[in-house]
Amino acid sequence: MEKITSTSNNKIKDLIKLRDDKKIQMIENLFVIEGLHMVNEAIKRNIVKTIFLEEKMLSKIYDINNFECILISENVSNKISSTKTSQGIFATCTLEEQEINMSENILILDQIQDPGNMGTLIRSAASFDFQTVIASNNSVSFYNPKVLRSTQGNLFSINLINDDLIKVISKLKQNDYQIIGTVLNDESKFLKQIEFSKNQNYALIIGNEAKGISEELKPLIDINLNIEMSNEVESLNAAIAGSIIMYNIKK
Repeated sequence: MEKITSTSNNKIKDLIKLRDDKKIQMIENLFVIEGLHMVNEAIKRNIVKTIFLEEKMLSKIYDINNFECILISENVSNKISSTKTSQGIFATCTLEEQEINMSENILILDQIQDPGNMGTLIRSAASFDFQTVIASNNSVSFYNPKVLRSTQGNLFSINLINDDLIKVISKLKQNDYQIIGTVLNDESKFLKQIEFSKNQNYALIIGNEAKGISEELKPLIDINLNIEMSNEVESLNAAIAGSIIMYNIKK
């Protein structure tokens, strides 16, 4: 089994680039995960390509001989890790081709930039049966290290798709989806005023943290919702607002 002890090794340099760069992830059709739980979940789904691990982790991987494994020293592990304390195990995983299931509620993310918000929204989507998350191509990567940590392992239970949102929403409307937004205007309704039907499919758009929903998407929205809050609170962040609305659609 190959062992790497230098942080300047080209395989390690390439692994770090893949971890951080969305364009490289799309070109290589790969992403990087970190931690024993994440790696075992990826193994269950048969998407692991290569495992990088410290020797102490060898006994903790089931059927390890079925995978390409590269041993790494502790200093290399610390270099790869995006956390202060590395568990000593990483893997490259293949990006699976995902299709939109037109029989379920969908979360649409428009130019979401904060990894913490992205991860929390994915986690909430998994919790409230929004089994597909579609993000604009200029959103933060689903596979950003901070996004992966924020999902708490729910990443693998959700269909994750990057696409042109105008095209996607137009297709959803053709399939009788009701499009929900959060644009505040004269026609906005308070969330508590809306009765969501179990017989209706919904697509919820959550917009950019600073700019909100893109102008070109606004005409495609059927209902804009306003979450009633205390007068002392000016606004909710994208992840909290999206989670509250998804919960109300689900309940």
